[in-house]
Amino acid sequence: MKNILKYGFVGLGIVAMTSCIDTMDTHPTTVFDAETVWGSKATVEGFVYATYSSVINAGYAGSGTSVGWEARTPNAVRCSQVGEGIDGTATELGISNGNDWGCNRFSLLRKANLIIHNVQASSTLSEAEKNELSAHGYLMRGMIFFDQARKMGRFVPVQEVFDVENPDRVNIPMTKTVAESYDIIISDLQKAADYLPTSNMPGLPTRYAAGVLLSRAALQAYAYTNDNKYLDVAIQYANDVINNSGATLATNLAPNKSLWNETDLYNPEILWAYYREKENTAVVSFEELMRTYPNISTDNVKNSQSPVALKQANGQTFEGWAIYFPTQDLADQFLVTDEATGEALPWYETSQYVNNVNVLDPTTITEAGQVDQYSQVNGDLRRIPTPQDFNQTKDGYDVFKRYHQLKAGSERDLSDLMYQGRDKRFYTTMVYDKCTWMNENVELNLGGNMSMGVRDKEDGGWYNTTTGYYWRKSNIENPEPRAFHNSKVALHFNITRLGEAYLNLAEAQLLKKNIPAAVEALNATRVAHGGLAPSTATTEEQAWADYIRERNCEMTNETGDIYFSYLRWGKYGGYANHGRAAGEVIADLDRPAYKIQISRDRTQLIVSQVTLLNSANRNFTTRRYLLPISQGFLNTREAYGMHDAQNEGW
Repeated sequence: MKNILKYGFVGLGIVAMTSCIDTMDTHPTTVFDAETVWGSKATVEGFVYATYSSVINAGYAGSGTSVGWEARTPNAVRCSQVGEGIDGTATELGISNGNDWGCNRFSLLRKANLIIHNVQASSTLSEAEKNELSAHGYLMRGMIFFDQARKMGRFVPVQEVFDVENPDRVNIPMTKTVAESYDIIISDLQKAADYLPTSNMPGLPTRYAAGVLLSRAALQAYAYTNDNKYLDVAIQYANDVINNSGATLATNLAPNKSLWNETDLYNPEILWAYYREKENTAVVSFEELMRTYPNISTDNVKNSQSPVALKQANGQTFEGWAIYFPTQDLADQFLVTDEATGEALPWYETSQYVNNVNVLDPTTITEAGQVDQYSQVNGDLRRIPTPQDFNQTKDGYDVFKRYHQLKAGSERDLSDLMYQGRDKRFYTTMVYDKCTWMNENVELNLGGNMSMGVRDKEDGGWYNTTTGYYWRKSNIENPEPRAFHNSKVALHFNITRLGEAYLNLAEAQLLKKNIPAAVEALNATRVAHGGLAPSTATTEEQAWADYIRERNCEMTNETGDIYFSYLRWGKYGGYANHGRAAGEVIADLDRPAYKIQISRDRTQLIVSQVTLLNSANRNFTTRRYLLPISQGFLNTREAYGMHDAQNEGW
């Protein structure tokens, strides 16, 4: 039987009680004395394993880590008319210096520092054991600091274990600059990448897992410091993972077998994942599950007059509280193979689409119901477009981006022409019209069994889609017995894998202006995972466009990667941010996201702004390159004589 670290049941059962000196946790006691805990490799490993779960949940895998950050990019929205509303970070209306983005991680840092300090001071461990075990502490500390830095830029660099006998030593100032922060982070992660074992049980990191994290952090460091040494670090460690880890890219991806859900948990591409036991994990435990499954009853479907009933084999199949949905913007990222040429093209440019569809002028859409409308059994109107589609739009952007009509005599409808022959990751990422999900045949066109208007609200948001899609990636394909809050599930979230190493390498090579090397690296995932023809980009502009598309397809809704990637790309400027100067407003975080609406007979469609609850009012100001440090945290420190600056603009 495979040995797997599952974070539901880990460690020695070490129970810590803490007292506090000034603003830091300093003196825990445990049910085991120090000599017992630090006296052998086995007991140290127990402490290490128990600590990893907390570190991972503090920014790398856990409730909302994926879907929450993705909803702040063009790839997704958060939108609920039930009460949860929309995401206030994407609009910036919900950000103030009262927000806490994780500036106080002192109890976690103490555990990481205990590992480093006590392992190195051990008289019973061998030098090899000291190197390996302390590397876990360095990895955890580097991860904690990195999560703080990518959000706020600066942190309190606690790198020692404090005790009550020396209270003055805890008065540590925050790092003065982002550059100082990343010097510390990269040093810690390098120690981990150099000394962790080359193999480990699933659920525990290896030096190659650390290498991916290090290459990720090095790119962020370069973006915020413009120091070329970090590009060399990113290239060195990404190459080490690619060439030496023995991992291989997953192939033959399909909705019912994906390394992103429960059907392929131990795929050899995965370098480190967060595994949860079924016995103590419920659907409600994770936003990625509870907040992506819709809530749709048989009565809803009957009232909507959908021709496709839900089977409801084990009770109501979908009884979740969905508020997060992928967008048409994300759907557009996944290319389609042209049936005539084999080229990988946007869906609306393929020969099969162009030959069967008339492209109409979207500015001619002027009234609700112009494209399609009908009345439900209860008399409620359902229309394309809806009245809301004309309200709360964002100026300067197309209200309706596309308006298409099937040509007379076409043997395939619009959904077939749009969704067949896509990048394979599309089918593992998104739930779309006419697909199958949890053994249900999904209809997302007007009146469909899981459509926007299937419930009480015409524009969705009643725990059902507001965009024309649902998330498949990072949720469970077959929760037993159904998608219900207390259904027990075994799951995993990827923390690092080989695919990201290729992308990190591609980005670093782009920044080095080594276009052939960058294209070669991005083609690794594009071909193996996407099943697409390779990119033939030869110019810097073309390579950046293909790379940004590739990262969106590969890393969407995974570890919050895409949001922080957009921050990097904005810092680079140029082709990475629509030709804007380095550090200017990030174009893609400052515009509305888009949704799709398909007519009942699938002969017409429109793509329009997501406007519900003022969702279109997305804004990015340059102060958001660094989120605010909690003012309450700063005020408390100031009361103890530590004067730290707030981030600019907050």
